[in-house]
Amino acid sequence: MKTIWNHRSGLIEFAERPEPNLQSADDVKIKVVYNTIGIQDLRLKRQWDFYSKEGIAGYEMAGIVVAAGSSAQKAGWQIGQAVSGTVVQFCGKCPACKQQQEQNCLQLRVKSGTLCPYIVWKADQLVHLPANVSFATGCLLEPVAVVKMAYDKLQINDSDQICIFGGDFNGLILLQLIKRYTQAFVVVVENKAENKLLAQEFGADQIIDPLADNVATELLKLSNFIGFNKTILTTSKYPALISVAINATARGGLFLTTVYFDRQQQIAINSIKFFAMNLTIMSSFLYTKKLLQQTATLLAQLNLKSLIRREFSFSAALTAYQVEQEQLYPRIGIRVNDSNQLI
Repeated sequence: MKTIWNHRSGLIEFAERPEPNLQSADDVKIKVVYNTIGIQDLRLKRQWDFYSKEGIAGYEMAGIVVAAGSSAQKAGWQIGQAVSGTVVQFCGKCPACKQQQEQNCLQLRVKSGTLCPYIVWKADQLVHLPANVSFATGCLLEPVAVVKMAYDKLQINDSDQICIFGGDFNGLILLQLIKRYTQAFVVVVENKAENKLLAQEFGADQIIDPLADNVATELLKLSNFIGFNKTILTTSKYPALISVAINATARGGLFLTTVYFDRQQQIAINSIKFFAMNLTIMSSFLYTKKLLQQTATLLAQLNLKSLIRREFSFSAALTAYQVEQEQLYPRIGIRVNDSNQLI
């Protein structure tokens, strides 16, 4: 079968690979219908990166079950079901997994990518898609779950003053969650024209362009010169925003990051200032299996269709990667297979 192959050098190209088949009782074979790609799919040369590895590219998918092993069938997986899931396989044996804290799994692995006609994953990597969720929307299960984990950690209430640094996919999903469930005041720092329009559509109270405005000064004004009690960094494009975000956090406030940079990037803060400000600094990485399941029911309640700004056929997938190099859109869609044909 034809795949999109990621080489260690960072080269992306079409490559022929054998079509995968069931190897064990808990395997499930999926016909991939839809993929999405974003800025994280461009981190190809960073060999230390969590998702950067040689093999089939892509990790956000939705598809149809075409075969299932005996154990998978007993677990409820049947031919014809619409599914999404996670390319991550948790070990299930370490202390974190046993406590249902899979986001802290000590032996997690990233399985085969999804930009190909068929994949074989373990049953516990998959999630059923509700009938009211399209393949394009269902494809976004994994990245939405990442943001939902961050949202839960933030424990936002109506009186919060929040600043989101990055109006990309993560920032826009977080904004939607905040506005759906709370009356919190939200400022978004973003420079891309389309993302700013989306942030406005999703209810941002203020939008600051970091390339046009004096960010630090504007944030002080908007926070009544005391800072925001919760600041969130959702973009990895501008490492300098780390210090800006921390400096914009109010006394007793919380700074959370959903992104990471390279190994040389440090998060630096004056120790006396950190102590005197009584700050909380945390990260949010991955999700639990339970939260991944819960997110499937959330997908239809969010405006996800607007975040897929361009769409390509599988034969034009390399062009999709070229377009993503411009980093203009939250997500780009790739139609891999016809959903009307089961096999």
